[in-house]
Amino acid sequence: MSYKNILIITLSIFLFSCKEEGKKEGRYLPASGGTTNLLTIVSDDSLWKGEVGDMTRTIFAAPVYGLTQDEPIFTLKQMKSKAFHDFVKTSRTFVELKKGSPKGIKIIKDVYATPQLGIIVSGENNEELIRVLKENTTLMIDKIKKVEFAHKVKEIAKNKLDIEDMSDVFGIDLTVLFSYRIAKKTDNFIWLRKDIKNGDMNLMIYEVPYETIKEDSLTINNIVKLRDSIGKAHIPGPVKNSYMITEKHFSPYLGKTTINGKSVLETRGVWDVKNDYMAGPFINYIIDDKINNRQLILEGFTYAPQIAKRDYMFELESMIRSIEIK
Repeated sequence: MSYKNILIITLSIFLFSCKEEGKKEGRYLPASGGTTNLLTIVSDDSLWKGEVGDMTRTIFAAPVYGLTQDEPIFTLKQMKSKAFHDFVKTSRTFVELKKGSPKGIKIIKDVYATPQLGIIVSGENNEELIRVLKENTTLMIDKIKKVEFAHKVKEIAKNKLDIEDMSDVFGIDLTVLFSYRIAKKTDNFIWLRKDIKNGDMNLMIYEVPYETIKEDSLTINNIVKLRDSIGKAHIPGPVKNSYMITEKHFSPYLGKTTINGKSVLETRGVWDVKNDYMAGPFINYIIDDKINNRQLILEGFTYAPQIAKRDYMFELESMIRSIEIK
């Protein structure tokens, strides 16, 4: 084959790859970038340093509930409007504050890069901007998190752990990073573990009969009793007669969400070890799987004393949210 033909084939493959990666309405877009949970705020200094900036930080840099130390939902990076160009526009997520425009919110996708989510918040004055931010807090955070979860799962999928036990035992598929290992497995319980500096990250999966945990005034108490019994049976501590339980002095958060169309009870809190001194954050999902007459429970928890844990917990939550029930 001649050099010319080889060059033509190589160029064709490259162009096809670009097309698959970033074509948007006839345009070719670069891949978006940014570290996990990094949110770019496009705002002039006059807004960022004033009451609008304060509200923006209150919303997007609020502490993550359930961690043992204060860490923000997103790490914020402010960028002046006139500096928001070229490679800076490839941020995976950004919020733009526009003063002097009609009050409202606009969500845009894949405009400057792909995948990308942009939220434009506008108002004629500071009061209107603050009102729009307040009224759309939950919507904006949920939209941004969805993009971050999808990105994280895509990254994990590149180095996915192949666990046939997931399908054999529970009839599910889960995107788990290859660096996790099976710490314990029984007929209805799997514990996955990953070593990190000065600690570890953990994911456990088990099931109980349908409606074991019901939504009533005793829901959170029953969830705590269930996870404490699982800790006693399967998660031993470092000394004799020690095992994981729920921290009694930290009130767990209980909420609802959906994963792949299924109703999910979400609990966030702090675990500790009975008869020892260890603690850390956990997130617990109880999935209603009526078709299979069960509640499927996936929990992530981390032990990483004196260091930031937000992104560790985000990795665990991303893997849990990747679940597909077969």
